[in-house]
Amino acid sequence: MINYRIKYIKYAFFLLSALLITVSCSTKKNTFTRRVFHNLTGHYNMFWNGRESYREGVAQLENTAKDNYNKILPVFNYGTEAEAQALNPYMDVAIEKASINIQRHSMYFNRKEQVRWIDDSYMLIGFGYFYKQEYNKARRTFEFVSNEYKYNDIKYEAMLWMANSYNQLKQFKRAQSVLDNLKNEMDKNPKAPDKVKSMFPLVKADMFILQEKYSQAIEPLIDALYLRQKKDLDVRVRFILGQIYQHEGELYKATSYYRQVIKKNPPYEMAFNAAINLARSYDTRYGEDSKEISKNLEKMLKEDKNIEYQDQIYYALAEVAFKDGNDTLAIDYLRLSVARSVSNNYQKATSALKLGDIYFKIPEYELSQAYYDTAVQVLPTDYPNYEDIVARTTHLTELVQNLVVINTQDSVRRLAAMPEEERNAIIDKIIEDYEAEEKRKQEEAALMALNQNTMDPNQGQNNFSRPSSGDWYFYNPAAISYGFSEFKKRWGNRKLEDNWFLSNKKVIELPTGEEELAALADSLGLPNDSIALLAANPRNREYYLRDIPLTEEQMEISDSLIVEAYYNLGFIYKDKLDNPEKSATSFETLIERYPDNKYLLQLYYQLYRLYTDLSNLDQAEYYKSLLVSKFPDSDYAKILLDPNYYKELEAQKNLAVNLYNETYEHYESGHYYTVYSNSSRALNEFAEPQEILAKFEYLRALSLGKLEVTDSLKVALEKLVEKYPDSDVVPLAQNILDYLRDPSDTARIKKEPEVQYDISIYEFNPNSKQIFAMVVKDENVNINALKVRISDFNTKFYSLENLSITSILLDANTHFVMVGNFIEIDRAMTYYNNIMSNDYVFANLDKDQYNGFVIAQENYPVFYRDKDVNKYLAFFKQNYVKQQ
Repeated sequence: MINYRIKYIKYAFFLLSALLITVSCSTKKNTFTRRVFHNLTGHYNMFWNGRESYREGVAQLENTAKDNYNKILPVFNYGTEAEAQALNPYMDVAIEKASINIQRHSMYFNRKEQVRWIDDSYMLIGFGYFYKQEYNKARRTFEFVSNEYKYNDIKYEAMLWMANSYNQLKQFKRAQSVLDNLKNEMDKNPKAPDKVKSMFPLVKADMFILQEKYSQAIEPLIDALYLRQKKDLDVRVRFILGQIYQHEGELYKATSYYRQVIKKNPPYEMAFNAAINLARSYDTRYGEDSKEISKNLEKMLKEDKNIEYQDQIYYALAEVAFKDGNDTLAIDYLRLSVARSVSNNYQKATSALKLGDIYFKIPEYELSQAYYDTAVQVLPTDYPNYEDIVARTTHLTELVQNLVVINTQDSVRRLAAMPEEERNAIIDKIIEDYEAEEKRKQEEAALMALNQNTMDPNQGQNNFSRPSSGDWYFYNPAAISYGFSEFKKRWGNRKLEDNWFLSNKKVIELPTGEEELAALADSLGLPNDSIALLAANPRNREYYLRDIPLTEEQMEISDSLIVEAYYNLGFIYKDKLDNPEKSATSFETLIERYPDNKYLLQLYYQLYRLYTDLSNLDQAEYYKSLLVSKFPDSDYAKILLDPNYYKELEAQKNLAVNLYNETYEHYESGHYYTVYSNSSRALNEFAEPQEILAKFEYLRALSLGKLEVTDSLKVALEKLVEKYPDSDVVPLAQNILDYLRDPSDTARIKKEPEVQYDISIYEFNPNSKQIFAMVVKDENVNINALKVRISDFNTKFYSLENLSITSILLDANTHFVMVGNFIEIDRAMTYYNNIMSNDYVFANLDKDQYNGFVIAQENYPVFYRDKDVNKYLAFFKQNYVKQQ
């Protein structure tokens, strides 16, 4: 980082001269001369030790920091917050040595520093803070150097690193201003340091890349190449240029830079990604032939060193196939990319989302949902449009859930309609196929184990064919994809084998006969209805018969499931997937299959609206006529016949809502007679909306309980539950009724809603000094041992912070440990995140024994008086955690 060669030579002559003077004066016992010599050598040794520690830290970062090649690389990779924390021991030594060197040896007079290496010591302090990612401290240090040493060429380097600090702080306007000033200064002085001239365009380019202004980064990156960078930096710049040109669609230029990267023999990961991006930059506009590109990629697939990169190779092959117009092959490659992804979650998510988008546009929503769901399982939160992707996945999952219900019920209803012999024959064939498949898997597993050392890693792919739609519903791809997702959420990744749901499989072998099952149930002391659980064996007919609706009651349940599913589908297509055609089809299918279903009124109205929006006025008029003729007294009919009716209806609803809000305020104030009067008036005057009327009934019942005997409350609540069974207030009413019937039965009382705390006693001031605090709630915890571990943590990672550790008792069993002070809230939160995830500090504590948080100095006395930990944690989460 710092070029010291010239200073080494000058300083060597300087020390040699000082040594000769010392020797010549030794016979005269010249104490002053010896002191000068020791001062000169001492301050260099101190600086050298600090600089070596700094270099060790930088070297460690270069070995641990990983690049995300799925994004355009920044020019400089300073690692994650965790990686920066690991450098603290090195950087703290560098800062400490440099600080001591300045304190002991600085000689500043005549407005000028007279001792060499002092300016470099200040720069070393700035570098230490910078690599600790304490960018504000680093920026202030570099700013001090640039102002204090204006007569020295070191000011140029200080200004450059000040701009770099602003880049990392994302204060890009200030970074631009500093760079502009630096450029003016360098233009005035052609002899400005070469290392600053060389690094200047890199810092400028990084400023644009961090803002995602990629096109503006091209010019400074090219300028940097002309200034002859070190090999690793030169290769990185060329790779970034390739990425930017690829992003901008200038594939010919991207190809050129990727080839340059490969020729320069970079580290393997960069060389591999350059080769992948080179293939992805294939451009059909220039008559390029993809055969050679595909051949090279397929060759890369066969190399053992690329096993963990196969997902990227298949994705590149897919992009080549898309450009060649071979969409079918491209989709196959994308599927393989998802299937072969090992550790690169970003690539797996990208490939799965690509497939999800393709199927969504066709549209084949079931397959789209399967791949969207796969993507969301591994999707990083910083992925572009993360929230939109999660929302679409949720909507598709809702869609598939309802489609699975319909397909499943249609399948089992067809089986129910068959003669018993025919139904049993189908089930027996399924059992036979299942057993044959299990046998095949066992044989295949044995063969794979036998040939494990010689098998080609690219073999072993299974090609599944999709049966016709009339086959057994368990083969339905939508059911499989949805079921797999739900299975993983509940059970995680489990090996496909018998009794997979058991952790101990030593003695489990279920019998197949009914008599044997009954005997087993008796031997285990189970009731007769447990036989169904024991028969959960795909080798038994009962396994398949249990879901078939063979009675009239079961058939009615099946009908209701299908009705609800079609109704839900219509709204999902309409409101969440923006597909009005599919929505109309779902609603019309429901009417066709169940002409007298309970949603007929709403279906007519929705179809009227859908066809109006689709400009199909004939169909719109058809459903309007049906609605008006069959439901003439409905609000929908009145709205269609009188456009002003809706406004009048809304006005009436607003009157009811306003009266309810007023009545509720009276209830909170204890004005129960007014509550009773207003509620009775509302129930007499308003017919809509039902939910508000239910709330009036509830307030009326509560006011009766306050004004009259308990029996009046009970009768009023029972009336409410009977009249408004679907209202949100029914669970509240039912809780009270349960308690009134049996006050001792506390198990009936449902869980209370989450407690809302009044946190107004605390004030949030991000400019206040902060303290890290820990509440330890167990009297058996060795608090002194905990403080020692915290001290060890501080010594290792925060040795320069001068942090103090104190503890007091909040009560007889609760300790309050404080670490401080932190001038900046960001620094305090960084400390909080780091220490709360440190296993050593909390080695002997359970998570329910302690709480950690950051608290401002002025809020500490308030907390100590209040002593409500949960209240302050609510304040902390709202004001501190959400700020991150």
